[in-house]
Amino acid sequence: MKIALVSDWYYPKTGGVATHIRDLALHLRNRGHEVMIVTNNHGVHDDKELDEKGVSIYRVSGLTVPLLSTNISPYASRELRNLLSRENPDIFHAHHAFTPLSLRGMAMAKEENFPTVLTTHSIFLAYDSPVWDIFNKAFPVLGWFIDRADRIIAVSNAAKAFISHFTQKQVAVIPNGVDSKKFHPNWNKERLREDLGIEEERIILCVSRLSYRKGIHVLLNAMKILTDEMDDIRLIILGEGEMFLLLRTQAKSLDLENRVSFMGYVPSQQLPKFYGMTDVFVLPSITAEAFGIVLLEAMASGKPVVATNVGGIPEVVESSNCGILVDPWDEYALAEAIFSLLEDESLRNELGRNGRKAVENRYSWDIIAEKIERVYQEIV
Repeated sequence: MKIALVSDWYYPKTGGVATHIRDLALHLRNRGHEVMIVTNNHGVHDDKELDEKGVSIYRVSGLTVPLLSTNISPYASRELRNLLSRENPDIFHAHHAFTPLSLRGMAMAKEENFPTVLTTHSIFLAYDSPVWDIFNKAFPVLGWFIDRADRIIAVSNAAKAFISHFTQKQVAVIPNGVDSKKFHPNWNKERLREDLGIEEERIILCVSRLSYRKGIHVLLNAMKILTDEMDDIRLIILGEGEMFLLLRTQAKSLDLENRVSFMGYVPSQQLPKFYGMTDVFVLPSITAEAFGIVLLEAMASGKPVVATNVGGIPEVVESSNCGILVDPWDEYALAEAIFSLLEDESLRNELGRNGRKAVENRYSWDIIAEKIERVYQEIV
């Protein structure tokens, strides 16, 4: 099949949606499909692996809104229509329900009779509240766009609960996936730390966009609590975002400059090494998180996780028995959970094994790509 994956949310904008689209494209290509990614022209990202695998990337031009990384120009519609007419895909697969290119693209695909799939990756505050039903009745246009899809996929039950406020259609839950060959537990931790210039310290890793809702500021407060008890720990933060300067200032004010390393954006190919040398992985989100692909990367790497009890995160952690959940905003509970894992190697190893087993049984991209492929086959 010829498959078009369409979203405003793609590189150079980082995050779980971009990672999902990229990995799905690669695994569909490996399964013999012809794959194209369509996104906006907000920046350029060089992805040699996609090029080498024969995945095409098209960027529709127009006026972009940098803070939102969305394309609002009517020229984007014209270019998208011309692109679809020229390429004639068998499947139009939109990602991230509430973005302009996905919504506009689904309506266009429906007009042209392209079989259409929508994957929703996000949730909002109080995602299971009836307030959203009222919102949909007041602004039914969103539901109209979403109903253009022939099939709807949600990455978690939390994401399903949210999108169901806007449609009566059946929603299938197919979680995010992870490359279990790329992310694995068979690293020489000491060698990795030596190669990366890391001293003999216990490592806490956080991979996240540096935005307010990700809760990195709460993690820094927890780190201050931990350093009062431990003098051999280091927090490594991978990612970039609008909170970088504020977070670095906070770390300095907490006297954590020698205990926290902000590494910025790290290419996908380098991520497994950082997971490989880690003792504990932390995802401290304070608001709704539909899933969290980084959880799967840590689990595939055999690392225990500490995460907050929000959105779809508990679905992954509790069903896999791979870590400890804490309430959002609670820096003391966060510090205590990290402390308990750092002090108990046996528990770290047990939770790490559980996470790896869950990935192999449920979250490997080989499994997830096959499930998505079956959805395509239902509508072609």
